[in-house]
Amino acid sequence: MFELEDVRFVYPKTQLEVFQPYSDIISNGAYLLLMGDNGSGKSTFLNLLAGFQLPSTGKIVFNGKEMKAWQKNKKAFYRQLGILFQDVDHQLFNNSVYDEIAFGPRQLELSENEVQQRVEDCLKLLKIDHLKHRVPYQLSGGEKKKVAFASILAMNPDVFLLDEPFTGLTKDAEKLFKEILRNLHHIGKTILLASHDYRSFQDEPVEVLLFEGKVTHYTQAQLHADQRLTRHLADY
Repeated sequence: MFELEDVRFVYPKTQLEVFQPYSDIISNGAYLLLMGDNGSGKSTFLNLLAGFQLPSTGKIVFNGKEMKAWQKNKKAFYRQLGILFQDVDHQLFNNSVYDEIAFGPRQLELSENEVQQRVEDCLKLLKIDHLKHRVPYQLSGGEKKKVAFASILAMNPDVFLLDEPFTGLTKDAEKLFKEILRNLHHIGKTILLASHDYRSFQDEPVEVLLFEGKVTHYTQAQLHADQRLTRHLADY
């Protein structure tokens, strides 16, 4: 899936190093929770995997092809990714919730019947049927988050890159999101999710990427075996 070789990112203007060179293999079907303080590099890391930024040094390979090469075939690359921004206002631009969710499937050149079926399924799944004729930018923050999540679910991507997906959600909506993510993981989707709330994931089948100047990958076995580590994560 993703192979990272000595990946490092430095802000060009300030020359501030976001995180030290990092190498890892993120396998197909991984469920990774990205944790760390604000400004530690979680969002930057997701942007690198999404191809929005290129590493200052090192390289990223996705499905056997270097990220720079994917830049020449962006349509094929992005149809494999579902990306949820921390500020979902950046990804909502249609005049109705229905068209917002339908936009991605239409870019896949699916039949309109298939598009309609996907939209209706996602509206029901996120419990937002009543919003389908509403204008997205007029919705509440939590409603916008649901619409944005429905929009990427309708694409049926292989990889989900989610930046603070639970911000602005009610407890019930957060529970629903986590249930959907659990089901996606169960069918083999790859999920990388930035969050500050480790406690609510302690019963989920997640591994952790911890951003503290350097990036450290903790497996489920390591998390279960080290109570001091889990207490440290719970303090974020």
